[in-house]
Amino acid sequence: MNHALTTLVRRDMRKVFGLRTLLIWGSLSLIAVFFLYATSGKTSLLKNNEVEFMALFLSQIIFGTWAVLSIYFDLISSDREQNVLDCILCAGVSKPVVFLSKIVTLVLASLILSFVYLVPVTAVIVFVSGDASHFILLLQYLLPLWAYIMVYAALGIAISVIARSTKIALITCLAFGLVLMPRFFLLIVDGLGSVFHWTQAVKDKISLIAPGVMMESLAHYAGTAAYLKMTLLFSLSIILLIAMAFVVFTKQDELNYGA
Repeated sequence: MNHALTTLVRRDMRKVFGLRTLLIWGSLSLIAVFFLYATSGKTSLLKNNEVEFMALFLSQIIFGTWAVLSIYFDLISSDREQNVLDCILCAGVSKPVVFLSKIVTLVLASLILSFVYLVPVTAVIVFVSGDASHFILLLQYLLPLWAYIMVYAALGIAISVIARSTKIALITCLAFGLVLMPRFFLLIVDGLGSVFHWTQAVKDKISLIAPGVMMESLAHYAGTAAYLKMTLLFSLSIILLIAMAFVVFTKQDELNYGA
């Protein structure tokens, strides 16, 4: 089992970090640097030696959904369509081991992507401010960003399992990416709140379903309690999505997946 798991993880990691991923996440980190200069982030850094949360994560909050889903939406569906999954199963590897390899890939790749995003913008911050202590940002925001990415990664894998077709998975991920954009999601919640007469407190709680809204809230409520709340919500989302994907994946009939 260990050899099969290691082999599958290596294969999936090579697949995840293809040219598409490098281009998307390289561009995302450059956009983060641009937003640092284009917003009040640079001014705050030079005048107060402080790094504004939104200046650091604005590009991630706006484009992060699609950036993450673009990596994971075909992690299982493409294996199924190309008959790779059939070959793996015929080689005696069980479905739980196959799924476990995807989860290990999810965790490792999400951690690496967190560094890919944070390192360039942190390096620019240190260069502009001349204060090397800002490298602490890597440690301060690594866990929240890692968890944030894993939520969307888990969603991508769940869609890849349930949709079965790569084309359908791509369309579904694009739709989820639009709906979960913070500003658009808040508009949806406000509209539903007006129809069902929700209080503002109820709307605020429902809005936290969108990971981007949760990340954005850290800009206003920084502190241990806010981080713990965010970590709990992200952890629950990841566990539920992975559990749902696992149950569906293990029960699917691979011989008649097109039926």
